[in-house]
Amino acid sequence: MTGSHDHYNFFFPSQQLLLYMFKYYLSIFFVLLTFVIALPAWGEPVGEPADSGKVVSVNKLAEGYFYKNPDSAILLCNQALLIAKQSGIATETAKAHNNLAKAYYIKGSFFESLIHTDSSLAIIKNISYPTGLANAVNMRGLVYLGQDRFEDAIEEFKKALIINMRSKDSLRMAANYFNIGLCQGDLQKFDSAFGNLRMALWLALKNKNGHLTQMSLNRIGELNYNAKNYAQALVFYDSALHFKDYQDDWEKSFAYSGKAQTLYELKRYEAALNNGEQSFHLARKLNVKWDIERSAHILSKCYAALGNYKEGYHYKEIARSYRDSLLNEKKDNNINYLHLQEKKSENAELETEIEVNKQVIKKNRLVIVLGSLFSMVLVAMLLLLKQNIGHKRVLNRVLQERNEEITRQKEKLLSINAVKDRILSVIGHDLRSPFTSVIQAMELLRSGVLEEADRDFIFENFHRHVISVSELINNLLVWAVSLQAGVNAQPEKVDLTATTEKIFSLYNAAAGQKKQVLKHQCDKEVFVTASPTHVQIILQNIISNAIKFTPDNGLIEVKYSFGQDYTAIHICDTGTGMTEKKLEKLFQASGRIISQTGTNEEAGTGLGLLLIKQFIDENGGRIVVKSQLGKGSEFIVYFKPYEEPEPLSAPVTIT
Repeated sequence: MTGSHDHYNFFFPSQQLLLYMFKYYLSIFFVLLTFVIALPAWGEPVGEPADSGKVVSVNKLAEGYFYKNPDSAILLCNQALLIAKQSGIATETAKAHNNLAKAYYIKGSFFESLIHTDSSLAIIKNISYPTGLANAVNMRGLVYLGQDRFEDAIEEFKKALIINMRSKDSLRMAANYFNIGLCQGDLQKFDSAFGNLRMALWLALKNKNGHLTQMSLNRIGELNYNAKNYAQALVFYDSALHFKDYQDDWEKSFAYSGKAQTLYELKRYEAALNNGEQSFHLARKLNVKWDIERSAHILSKCYAALGNYKEGYHYKEIARSYRDSLLNEKKDNNINYLHLQEKKSENAELETEIEVNKQVIKKNRLVIVLGSLFSMVLVAMLLLLKQNIGHKRVLNRVLQERNEEITRQKEKLLSINAVKDRILSVIGHDLRSPFTSVIQAMELLRSGVLEEADRDFIFENFHRHVISVSELINNLLVWAVSLQAGVNAQPEKVDLTATTEKIFSLYNAAAGQKKQVLKHQCDKEVFVTASPTHVQIILQNIISNAIKFTPDNGLIEVKYSFGQDYTAIHICDTGTGMTEKKLEKLFQASGRIISQTGTNEEAGTGLGLLLIKQFIDENGGRIVVKSQLGKGSEFIVYFKPYEEPEPLSAPVTIT
């Protein structure tokens, strides 16, 4: 698994090419003066556009947001790209693509990152822009590194190193040496890794780059740890922690956890515990999953070694939770890898098509030049060209029809796979995790080392995980039945108030345990048109979630509102509420992405929310959610109102 400290990358602004283009066109101007009108598209614009200063400023501004706010960086990069394209500035266009590739890489969107890297390389191959070329090649290496394709990544980093050597750019060379050493360390090639990381350290010190210096010290310490050179590992970790010219909490967290794991191997458990706690504190402060899992794992081992099994179990649970999350991200990365492979194939086809088109353009230019001298040949060639264009149009129409059919089939397959992947993701993660916790807890119980308080703690976990599994299985069964072909909602008259009272009676005990008040405001019977089963599942999931996420002594209230074409039920609570970011994903995802534990550590899967949305849609309704973090939530479900059928009129007798 590649962590947050696993690479170093540089992007610097530069301008060139315009003077070269001007000289080039001046040299051929007199030769092609006769044909200048016929060849207006040959080459790029001459002169420096008025917007050149603006696009440089926007690109520079975007670079300042890479690690603060990647989304803002993407927005600024797109603006720079638009201005650069309109102005015809090739270097800044390539730089904007490079910056977009870096911003998407930081977000973990490797597919989009590779797209912009390839776009940058396509521009740079036609101009002289070594800095941009080195950045693009290095960026492609980082994408491969993010996919654990270490050999491929090393090849790209070496290409970037050669370019930077030619430019005598020692700071970028340091970054290339660092990335190469990082990959070799993951491949267990320790001698080569030590050599490249020491070179990176030397160049970083020479250029007075504190960040890269601290990173290199940390990684040399990690290599010594993996090679079981524990004394040397401690020296380099301490050097990173006490490097006066630069300090970064991210690197400090890595250094503390590195010291902790080294001291643990030396059986200095108390010292290892102290360093592990400092690493865990910094990692939680930065909210970095990889570092949190690493430090929690070390703390679990330290506490167990010191005989504190309760704390050891606690940190083992934390490490497991973050490890599962990282495994899910790893699965997403594997999916992205398939997309990258598909994109690579598409790029190869595109490059072939571009080469073919270049040859056609060259031939057409030659025909135009000769045609100005030989009019009869020109006429013949134009007729031939027209005939070829006709054939091409026919072929294009056939290809377009086939592509449209392939696209339709692809969309159907993607829809089927999306449902399958969603269910398998929930089963594979949220069903596995509780059982893993139960098995680990049973092992502790069987060991016989737990005291009575610890056993009570373990049994309480049993109860919580069993409830989680039960809820998940029920929702999966309901959803699986709902997805069967031909199963549609059967609308009929539904008593909404009676259904609500029935659900309240089911959850009185759960609410009573948390001393919550279930309030039902209704002065008359309320009827809607919908599937009774679907209505019960919708209300049961919403009310269950309201109880789960409302603290002790809270209030869950149900009331109604009416309109000309709707009857709405409002489920309000005084619970924990949600952020705007979570509201946006509320009915679009399941599992760890959307679920969270309740106020009494009740587990959830997020699958119930997908059931709610699906059943509301099938019954022609809609749902609105209003929530504010810390101030509760309100779920409003709009159903079709029930209308009594008109009575049949009495038959009329004609005499």
